[in-house]
Amino acid sequence: MPKAEITKVKYKDDRVEIHTTEKLGNVGDDAKVTVLRCSDRPAESFTRAFTALVGHVRTILELQPSQWKDQINVTGVSFSMSEDDIEGAVITGVVSLDTANSPFSFNTPHLPYQQYSPTGESPLMPDEAQDALKELKREAEAYLRGKRAQGDLFREEAA
Repeated sequence: MPKAEITKVKYKDDRVEIHTTEKLGNVGDDAKVTVLRCSDRPAESFTRAFTALVGHVRTILELQPSQWKDQINVTGVSFSMSEDDIEGAVITGVVSLDTANSPFSFNTPHLPYQQYSPTGESPLMPDEAQDALKELKREAEAYLRGKRAQGDLFREEAA
């Protein structure tokens, strides 16, 4: 059975949402899509994985260090996979503004992790951001397996 791939992770208003897609067969777009929405508080490592993306958002959006200092909050990531197995991501978040009662919402541009073609010269997701995104995926997988703020729901025996 193919492994379900995480395609979206959201954490907003103390709710976790994780989308997974599992391909059905080798032909066509048939897939099993699952969405978990849960109000169980995640482990601190899960929330730290979101916070760790803020600096990468600053880099991708070319923001100055003083711009929106301590006002950016990453709320989600959408992952994609090309037919050639090249991963990419879009990071979503909000910025608290003093000039409005509601936040400014943003999406980074979609950035692939590597070039789509050998001669490609498109901008790529920075290496350090890729590492941070992989950590977020690991935390989302752990959440799906039961890792929460109150501890693992389904504690796995050490192998």
